[in-house]
Amino acid sequence: MIETPDGPEWRRRTTKRQLAIWLGWLVGVSIVVYAWIPISEKTIWFFVQDAGTQALDIGARMVPPKFSYMEKLWVPIWDTINIATIGTVIALIIAVPVAFAAARNTTPHPIVRAVALFVIVSSRSVNSLIWALMLVFIFGPGVLAGTIAIGLRSIGFCAKLLYESIEEIDHTQVEAIEATGASRAQQILFGIVQRVFDVFVGI
Repeated sequence: MIETPDGPEWRRRTTKRQLAIWLGWLVGVSIVVYAWIPISEKTIWFFVQDAGTQALDIGARMVPPKFSYMEKLWVPIWDTINIATIGTVIALIIAVPVAFAAARNTTPHPIVRAVALFVIVSSRSVNSLIWALMLVFIFGPGVLAGTIAIGLRSIGFCAKLLYESIEEIDHTQVEAIEATGASRAQQILFGIVQRVFDVFVGI
């Protein structure tokens, strides 16, 4: 509401806010124009103009599918399934202890928790393709490099979901088991593992 000589006038935005919005648009458009100059200089416009023709050519060659080519795909498909499955199993084997080390209510020491969180963040921050490129340089191209790449990338994903579930459990059940004189391992096994087992299966 803005006071005018004729009385109060309702407006959607005040003059100050409207100017701020226009200033934001001006800055945004200026950035786009500034970025467009180097982008257009380094763009090969012939490929951009030819993109539609190439897409139509690829689409025409895709229809109808050439099913006789499937004989050459069964082995790569089987390798891909193995890479995904074995890589995920490797990730889970490593992710479970990392998750327990990262959770506040199960970590043995704050330094251990910091290291576990660093492992989780490092694993999730690097894309699977980057892991694969590095591992191909080490092991050479093949199934082994792909399997380890999927495993390293999945550690952070699995451990993050699991350690968050461990921290969110109701601690009263663990305290009840502790009151019976149970060891630390028994507390984790019967008070925590059973509570997060469904989450583990889901992961």
